Amino acid sequence: MKRAGIIFLFLIVQITLPAQYTIQVKVDSMPTKKAYLFDYLGLNRNIVDSAKASPDGSFSFTLPASAHPGMYRIVVGPEQFWDIIFNHEQIRMRTSFSSIIDSLKVLESKENQLLNAYMHFFIDLQRKGDMLQRLAGMYPASDPFHLQIVKELQKVKASDPEKLTREIIEKNPDTYVSGFLKLELSPKVPAGIQPKEELKYVLDHFWDNIPFTNTDQMYSPGLVNKVRTYFSLFRRAYPAAIVEPEMMKGLDRLMKAAAVNEVLTQFLLEDIAKWAEQADFDQFFGYLTEAYLAQATCTDEKKKGQFKELVDSYQKTAPGKQVPEIVIPRDPKGAIVLSEIPSRYILVVFWASWCPHCIEMLPKLNAVYQKYSRNDLEVVAISVDSKKQDWEDALKKNGFSWINYSELKGWDCSIAYDYGIRATPTMILIDRKRIVIAKPKNPEVLQQKLTELGVRTIK
Repeated sequence: MKRAGIIFLFLIVQITLPAQYTIQVKVDSMPTKKAYLFDYLGLNRNIVDSAKASPDGSFSFTLPASAHPGMYRIVVGPEQFWDIIFNHEQIRMRTSFSSIIDSLKVLESKENQLLNAYMHFFIDLQRKGDMLQRLAGMYPASDPFHLQIVKELQKVKASDPEKLTREIIEKNPDTYVSGFLKLELSPKVPAGIQPKEELKYVLDHFWDNIPFTNTDQMYSPGLVNKVRTYFSLFRRAYPAAIVEPEMMKGLDRLMKAAAVNEVLTQFLLEDIAKWAEQADFDQFFGYLTEAYLAQATCTDEKKKGQFKELVDSYQKTAPGKQVPEIVIPRDPKGAIVLSEIPSRYILVVFWASWCPHCIEMLPKLNAVYQKYSRNDLEVVAISVDSKKQDWEDALKKNGFSWINYSELKGWDCSIAYDYGIRATPTMILIDRKRIVIAKPKNPEVLQQKLTELGVRTIK
């Protein structure tokens, strides 16, 4: 009898759980006929549903019961969209096409009622401050009304913008929005900390009370944005000479805090690697690669393979490594051999005519190239083009007089493979022994590095 009761209770629970959830929306004066729903994975968005709007602007999306909690984006026009939170609730809301955020009313969904209150509080605070700032400039400083405006403006600036955030978190600890808003908070700096030490204190305590146990936090841009903010603060807190060593310590603190959640740790490592690979922090990227990516134990075989590819790619052209030889055939003149180029320094550049960043960057690089003697600097530009005409047209249009070569095999280029190239443009500065000196991210950084090496311009 007891077993029958348990089965009966299980059936009741199964019956009461919804098979799917709906997001019902009405957008007044909506001229478009279709709406789209995207989900987030960090800063990346993917479409998960679409819906045809009725003549009155009503439409609905459906999500299965298995859908992950997180932030989602509703798009109803080229620049008309807003973010919502889904956490296993039915959602109903209404707004106007001409003023999406201002008109937004959440008719059903506790999570989105809280999020909407939070958004409107900050929008209203910002607008009030901007309006008072403009008004203050319309009256002379001696005018009594000007003085009154200034007092009101000071009140706005002195208000605690995190007060509402903390109230929502404290009163709704089990909601998704609570975890998301924790990412918006800054560490409280205790009294007595010297002003010049405040930012360092913030960095030391940046990850206190962050819910790393909640894997669902990777389904919003909040965590990734906080990581980007974290590393950007190091430039403000420390002199340039020690920024990267301090960033390494910061990475250690972050990884230690995130270690309670293996899935989130792998997610963070992947995202930080993507950011660091493009940022101008070679020392930091090297430490990330050697200390974390190379040691990562991923249960996801695909992610494990991506980490290995990144590590292998980095190690091929890491500072201090000797890069492979390059032989450029020049029939009937023989060949150009990288190690035989007489310049003190050689910049190996990987690019393509179809790469917009390359087309934007290479003319700037050419301007830097012309400032130096060929005794000091030569450029070897390796194109990963596959169409000869496209490559030659790009060379002719820009008049690049440095050493140009392409196997015309696209990404099957053997030189790109030997150098572990993953993206264009990529620049690698080497010496006569083919030892990597630096991997400048842009022409300005290249010129700065050459100056540090004592190379003087001729123009």
